[in-house]
Amino acid sequence: MAQRIRRERKLTPEEIARVRQARAEFADRPGQSKLLATDRATGPMSIEEYLAWRERAGDAPLTQQLKAAIEATGDSLYSIAQGSGVAAPVLQRFVNGERGITLDTAGKLAAYLGLSLLPASRQS
Repeated sequence: MAQRIRRERKLTPEEIARVRQARAEFADRPGQSKLLATDRATGPMSIEEYLAWRERAGDAPLTQQLKAAIEATGDSLYSIAQGSGVAAPVLQRFVNGERGITLDTAGKLAAYLGLSLLPASRQS
């Protein structure tokens, strides 16, 4: 069980509102036991389990969109790396499918390519 964090001061009304908003946002999401009962568990897994999952998952839409946008520029990977502030080897391995990228790196690439990172709309 997670250890509780004790606050040194009382929360402001704005902080209380943000905490309530965050709790409400996650209230409808399944807990760990429900996720483990399905195939949607994302907790710790062995390397074999991860590789099998990754093979089934394929590229995420964000990955596909970034790769397509990079290719569409017609610029060299080096110039894109320099312009976006992403290390050239990181960009090269990402485009070659040898590694994923962090959200921070995706944000840098998206900003350079004129794209926006937006959450998918919720389906009710």
